[in-house]
Amino acid sequence: MADQAWFTADGSGGDGLVAAPPPPVTPAQSRYELRPLTTGELLDRTFFLYRSNFWLFVGLASIAAGIHVVMELFKLLFQYFFGVVALGSVTGPAANAGSIGRSAAFVALSLVASVLYFAVYGVTQAATTSAVSAIYLGDATSMKIAFRAVSARWARFFGISLWQLWSAGWIFTLLIIPPLVIFGLGMRSKMGIAGLMFFLASLSLIYGTIAYIRNSFGVPAAVMENLKARVAMRRSKVLTAGSKGRIFLLFVFIMVLYFVVLAIQSPLLVLLVQTKGPLQLLLGQALGLVIGFFASAAIGPVGAIGLCLFYIDQRIRKEGFDIEFLLERSGPPPVVAEFTPPLESIEMPVVHVADSAEQL
Repeated sequence: MADQAWFTADGSGGDGLVAAPPPPVTPAQSRYELRPLTTGELLDRTFFLYRSNFWLFVGLASIAAGIHVVMELFKLLFQYFFGVVALGSVTGPAANAGSIGRSAAFVALSLVASVLYFAVYGVTQAATTSAVSAIYLGDATSMKIAFRAVSARWARFFGISLWQLWSAGWIFTLLIIPPLVIFGLGMRSKMGIAGLMFFLASLSLIYGTIAYIRNSFGVPAAVMENLKARVAMRRSKVLTAGSKGRIFLLFVFIMVLYFVVLAIQSPLLVLLVQTKGPLQLLLGQALGLVIGFFASAAIGPVGAIGLCLFYIDQRIRKEGFDIEFLLERSGPPPVVAEFTPPLESIEMPVVHVADSAEQL
């Protein structure tokens, strides 16, 4: 009987000998040294990751930025064709059914735009975090892989984004609405109260910043640990404890980048102020949205990358994530398969019955 191909490990046949088993697959290792990093080292790695994967991160951020531009264009077109909605046109003597209807439609359009934007923004932030963690820990990724990893949990990331926004601005919102109403209605007798509430609203931004920093690890925790929204926010508060100053420096740096973009846009803003005519104003505002799109697509990923790296660094400092990662990627010890020779390679003794009878 001829030797069969299944007698050899590589399927090439042979003289009844089993080839050596292939070497075990080595798990992917982190591309970067996992250790506690200083704030400067974290910022340096943030920009290194951003530069080395520029088009990946800009492509991810451009989706949310594009949705924002489209919805803002709809609002501009609404104001161009139906007029600018003012508070006095709804509550003042000039109020009528038409102005109230236009105002309600504009508010509804604004709410739809905000909900759609934050839904896409949450998924985009999660996809960026997924891509950062994959690159940093040595796994393969792409825009398709990153979105596929988080798209099924879009409601979770949408909830986290709203939670972060509300935690940062709910006090400011409650304090700023009355002064705006007083100024809009021209209630001069209430101007003192309006000024005081405006001052308190400004002070509330300090608390809002601290609250946002405490919840800033919500998306990384939900992505990397597969946590639900409420658990991820509690996890964020635990991990950010003792590191709020470092995270604040990251936000300050991002603010500086946006101020640079604003300085570049300032000549356009001056032209908008001097523009005469509704059509020219509409075109100028549309151009400003286009510039804002490129700014958001280029700067937006920096924050998500930095937060993911700060999150990993906090887990290394508090929980020994580097050791946990190495143990996980080292895998179980290789299993040595037992050698079982094929039947054809075993020589069986031959007994001649006739010779045995003669001897008897």
